[in-house]
Amino acid sequence: MFGFLTALGKQYGDVVAFDLGRSPCILVNGAPQVRELFFDRETCLRKPEFVKDSNRGYWGDGLTTLEGADWEARRWVLRPSFGARSVSLSLSLVAQFTADLLKVWAPGSKADLVKGLRILTARLAARVVLDAELEGYGPEEGRSGVLPLEEAYGEDYASTPGGDPTAPLVMIRPRAPRRMDATIRIIDDRIASGEQRGDILSDLVRARYPDGERLTRDEIVGETMQLLYAGHLTIPTSLINFWHDIAANDIATRIAAEAEHLCATHVRLSAELSRSYCVAAMKESMRLHPPAPLLYREVENAFELGGFEFARDTAVWVSPQLLHNDARYFQRPHQFLPERFMEARPAVTCGLIYLPFGAGRRACVGNQLAVQQMSLITLLLARRFKIDSITACG
Repeated sequence: MFGFLTALGKQYGDVVAFDLGRSPCILVNGAPQVRELFFDRETCLRKPEFVKDSNRGYWGDGLTTLEGADWEARRWVLRPSFGARSVSLSLSLVAQFTADLLKVWAPGSKADLVKGLRILTARLAARVVLDAELEGYGPEEGRSGVLPLEEAYGEDYASTPGGDPTAPLVMIRPRAPRRMDATIRIIDDRIASGEQRGDILSDLVRARYPDGERLTRDEIVGETMQLLYAGHLTIPTSLINFWHDIAANDIATRIAAEAEHLCATHVRLSAELSRSYCVAAMKESMRLHPPAPLLYREVENAFELGGFEFARDTAVWVSPQLLHNDARYFQRPHQFLPERFMEARPAVTCGLIYLPFGAGRRACVGNQLAVQQMSLITLLLARRFKIDSITACG
């Protein structure tokens, strides 16, 4: 797929129209055009239904599946839950839960590694979103409820355009299963009590839209289900890629040395983490291996860009995988160079070509939380294991 897209761009330029089966598509692959698309033309676009389906599943809409004014209002409601204070508080949970995992975990197969990281991600999400504990993984006293593993871990789901199993595009991700009884019970109890427990559910129950209206029960349920699974794909896959990059580029010793310094000074409560070499290396790894190598949109309202007519229902593709490896925007693009992200104002972010979490108004609201969580997990792991041995799994 990426070889095909690269060849298109080289032969025809930064805006290329092509057909994928019966679907007209346009690839946008230049920094100025991507900026115009995601900042100036975002309101003319919508997410495809097969992408929404992979997030929504059996439940209602949330931030990742809403459009237009409904999306704007929900984003406004959620932003405080992902501010700097919330990120800092969540890091103490990352430290606690990672330490719990490392007490019982030893490197095994790649499948075991992925499962362990999924469980860690599920436990963090349960606490941050619901103030709940994962059954069998920690003390349950004082929590708002307990989630059985099948609810917290979810189901792997493949979504294709129009439900066509032969379609060339497939969105594969974990999502909430059909039965979420314990989660629904927690939500209903919280709505009834209005109790503030310092979690995102409490924020949703107490929040008001700009017009003063509260979220309905269905809106709270839909948003909660999506938030519980938002990191299940990004965190395990990005961490495994990162650890391979650490081993392949011989920086394990530097990461381990930084871990001894930062973790000893309670980095989970410190701004030092955001300035660390580990965070810079994490960002560089996500440049080489973006969690979403293709960003999909469809045209809702027609417009022109780069001399092309973007007609209604046309599929629009932007590929972080291609942009992140484009020598026009990154010197030595195929080399692992964390130093790119250690400048006061990294040049790589100025042309809108660093897109591991999307771009524009619809960029992931939890991107800072994810980067800091993954970096702290890596630092804590580096104090216990040699990362080279972890990457030898499977």
